[in-house]
Amino acid sequence: MYGKIKIGDIVSVSFHNSKFTLLNQAEVLYMPSATGDSWHFKELNTDDIYYISEGCTILKLKDK
Repeated sequence: MYGKIKIGDIVSVSFHNSKFTLLNQAEVLYMPSATGDSWHFKELNTDDIYYISEGCTILKLKDK
């Protein structure tokens, strides 16, 4: 079992209420630390950067 999610980990990001997976494999670049802050992810296949502040489900796939 993996520990907590940290910067550099590989994750998937889903919105289970809408049954939609936004990112199948992404690297965590930044984790929110205050109200109004957002997660920063880099999608591994395209190198696109995503900033997500909505409620989502993040599944850790691989440690840094």
